[in-house]
Amino acid sequence: MSSTLAEDLQQAVAGVMHAHGFGLVSRLVFVVELIAEDSGELGLLRGSTPASMPVWDELGMHQYALADIQAVVTAARVVDGEEE
Repeated sequence: MSSTLAEDLQQAVAGVMHAHGFGLVSRLVFVVELIAEDSGELGLLRGSTPASMPVWDELGMHQYALADIQAVVTAARVVDGEEE
C-alpha cells in the first residue's frame, strides 16, 4: 500500500471529522471492500497511518473496533429482544 494513499485518506477523514465536530485523527486504520471493474471480483484493501504503525498496533485497533461493534449489536439485541 502506498503511504501516500494512506496519508491522503487520513487527511480526508480528518477533514470530515473536523467538519462534524469530532476530535483530531491521530491514527487511522481502514478496511475497504473493492470491486474489480473488469471482473467484478471482491477484494479488501487495508492500511494504516502513520505508515510506521507496527502491524500489531494496527491489529489491536481493528480488534477494538470489532469489540465496539459487537457491544452495540449485543446491547440492541438485549433491548429489542430480537436478532437482526
